Amino acid sequence: MSSDATPIEPPAPAAPAMSAAPAAPGTTVSTAPTILVVEDDPEVRTFVAATLDAHGYAHQSASTGREAIALAATCAPDIILLDLGLPDIDGIEVVRAIRAWSVVPIIVVSARSEDADKIGALDAGADDYVCKPFSVGELLARIRATERHLAIATAARAADPAGARPASPAGAPGATSFSASAAPAPAVFRDGGLAIDYSAGVVTLDGAEVHLTPIEYRLLCLLSRNVGKVLTHRYILDQVWGSRDDSAPAGAGGAGRPAGQAGDLATLRVYMGSLRKKIERDTAHPRYIQTHVGVGYRMMSV
Repeated sequence: MSSDATPIEPPAPAAPAMSAAPAAPGTTVSTAPTILVVEDDPEVRTFVAATLDAHGYAHQSASTGREAIALAATCAPDIILLDLGLPDIDGIEVVRAIRAWSVVPIIVVSARSEDADKIGALDAGADDYVCKPFSVGELLARIRATERHLAIATAARAADPAGARPASPAGAPGATSFSASAAPAPAVFRDGGLAIDYSAGVVTLDGAEVHLTPIEYRLLCLLSRNVGKVLTHRYILDQVWGSRDDSAPAGAGGAGRPAGQAGDLATLRVYMGSLRKKIERDTAHPRYIQTHVGVGYRMMSV
């Protein structure tokens, strides 16, 4: 695992490994999801690819974390199979990076079998965890289970084309849709002079790069994925610092958040103020991030 924290430079967009030609009239079009296989061991990668081929799944592959993040952003796979022991960055960091802008289902496939590794991956945003060595039957069963979730989400969207769903208090979003295929996230977000290259982890303002801390970047990504929506303080804290545990004793990190492990409202305000200084031309009259006193924050479309 590398500790290199330099911006992730994406490779040129790759075409799907099993791209389908337009279907002839009367031909049934496969609805099998496209799967991104992230694995640095060529033998395991070949084995998984052959398994997916044999069962009719379209797939792509990546051997590094940076390549995985770039493909996730540019090609919008339906499911990701992710190894944790990658040569450039740890797989858990890949999960966190993708979760900053996408809800694509991620199934970790790793030789790490300790509970701490499983908990760390799931808390970072993974949806499932498979330990190596694994059987073909188990891997395919996990994929089918994920497909069922995708089908449920697709049916819900079809029944409610407007995308209406119960909102959390004060307009904060409710549970995030499980599937990323409903509206594939663009590789680059643009709002006025502000641009976020999700795959590269780079933010620019009027063409000049803006240097953000990891927390500032996660805040900005969260807001950019919810333009026009008011995000409550609690929702932001849970998404950026992790879900609160109300059974835990209160500490400097806020009620239910152990000190030093999560954020509180005062910390959120400090980071939000710092972020504004970097992206707003006039912090007294912000264009991008609007404060809703006592409620939360909203990113505006400029």
